[in-house]
Amino acid sequence: MASRQEIEILRELFDKIAALIGVQDISFERVEPPDDTLDFAARLSIGGKELHVVGVVETVGEPWAVRSTVHRLREYHQSRPEHAPLLVAPFIGPGGRELCKENGVGYIDLSGNCYLEGNGIYIDKVAGGNRSREPKRAKALFSDKGSLVVRAVLERVSQPHGVRELSRQLGVSPAWTSQVLSAMVKAGYAARANRETHVSRPSELLRDWAESYDFLRRNDVYPFFCDSPTPQALIARIASLNGAGQMRYALTLHAAASLVAPFAEFHEVHVYVDPSVGRSDTERLWMEALDLEKVDRGGNIYLVRPYYKESVFYGVRQINNVSVVSDVQLYLDLYNFPMRGREQADHLMRERLSYLTNPGSQQ
Repeated sequence: MASRQEIEILRELFDKIAALIGVQDISFERVEPPDDTLDFAARLSIGGKELHVVGVVETVGEPWAVRSTVHRLREYHQSRPEHAPLLVAPFIGPGGRELCKENGVGYIDLSGNCYLEGNGIYIDKVAGGNRSREPKRAKALFSDKGSLVVRAVLERVSQPHGVRELSRQLGVSPAWTSQVLSAMVKAGYAARANRETHVSRPSELLRDWAESYDFLRRNDVYPFFCDSPTPQALIARIASLNGAGQMRYALTLHAAASLVAPFAEFHEVHVYVDPSVGRSDTERLWMEALDLEKVDRGGNIYLVRPYYKESVFYGVRQINNVSVVSDVQLYLDLYNFPMRGREQADHLMRERLSYLTNPGSQQ
């Protein structure tokens, strides 16, 4: 049975179809779905051309949320090619739109992004719009505690994963671990056999996670100034703090990338700080340790209170006596970062995370 939100999405689609597609000479008549697994069916007419559409409504259009639906619609279309498959959501981001096109599935969202093709009709419209909020059901995969399980399986993609083994390793309940693994299977990232979960699409899992995450939007970032001639010199000063036992931290973004897979020039250093310590105490410790000056803008070092309070330090390593986030966290942080972040993330994928695209190559 459709949820209230799905019913409202569908109602808005039929009420505003002309404005969403950007075509006035249009008829979108609802008909009885040929299959009870579908949410709706319609007869679309534009300029004398007619297309029979069948579709599914999702409340989220990010790849992690719609992957299994897109694959189901593709399979339906292969058996019933006379019906054009259509995904409908409030907003479908670039990753979700790409996924649909790769699988020959049309889409419409309530922001006006649209792709429809068939029987002489072709519409490909990009309207942009706001990224949808991550709903509660995303917590099974990309929440703080849930992401511990995702991080662990991405570390060892060539191995099968059992619930009890993972829950002991991560210190989370077997019930929660099972829920996250089940969500991975449902989303099409993994398969289950003999009570073990095998990750089948690890690179897509990480990319889809990155699509739904934004470093600047999720974390609390505070600027400071340090009288240091270069960011490299500033990193060296941070390295000298190791062993003091006072501060838990990890470098991220371009400063961290410069130590594991250098690619882009950078002028700022971003540091995750311990979320268990209050903000005022954290700032005082770092200001005293590095002689920092608090600024409103123009900083060269940024203290970051993490969104992932439990999992951001998972896989932290020491490089040149400096604490650095894991490659997975680094990729997430870089992916949507505005200053050459995507380029650096792509380079990191090639240099450090290529085993995700070829799991058999993992050491």
